[in-house]
Amino acid sequence: MEQQSNMNKEIIFGRNAVLSLLESRAGAVTRILVSKTIKPHIKSEILDACRASKIPFDVVENALCEKYAPAQNHQGVIAFATPIESLDLEDLIKILPKAPNKCLLIVCDHLEDPHNLGAIIRTAETAGASGVIIPKRGGVSVTGVVVKVSAGAATRLPVARVTNVANTLKRLQEENFWITALDMEGRDTLFKADLPPRSVLVVGAEGSGVSQATKKSCDDVRF
Repeated sequence: MEQQSNMNKEIIFGRNAVLSLLESRAGAVTRILVSKTIKPHIKSEILDACRASKIPFDVVENALCEKYAPAQNHQGVIAFATPIESLDLEDLIKILPKAPNKCLLIVCDHLEDPHNLGAIIRTAETAGASGVIIPKRGGVSVTGVVVKVSAGAATRLPVARVTNVANTLKRLQEENFWITALDMEGRDTLFKADLPPRSVLVVGAEGSGVSQATKKSCDDVRF
């Protein structure tokens, strides 16, 4: 019965991802599995975090971790949690720094690879972004792989899911954001850019890049 209930949960794996989950969303975690084979200091760190948050845990054979996260670098740590909830656009706007304060948002235009989305979310957090926006359909959502690759940033940085990327950009322009599409044919480099204080960077899909419909809603195409 417990195994069946776990099947309805989001599976988050990896040391940093699970620790971040326990720190930021402990109430969403229902159980932790820790492999017997991981290093003692890592095991102690995870179990101490579980005890602090009063999260049930089991120390198990590594094969059980493999069962729940096959072919993944789970590092011997598995968490079962309620699915990570995304914001809608208006809720995201409400929690953003208000003008004239600086604010950076990243919009992903139909990325398909969860590893790429995870890397972008990790980079966005490091760059001080206030949120990431992804489409509800036609692109990858926040999964266990995304959380792992993001080193847990996907549990900390607000992520909004939207129905239409182009309309979303127009709404952000109403909030005084300058929208810049990142394109291989752009005219600048991101490292030399002097971005406006309230900026949105639009990242395109693998291969096809930023769609033409999305580009038309941008203020600039660069990099």
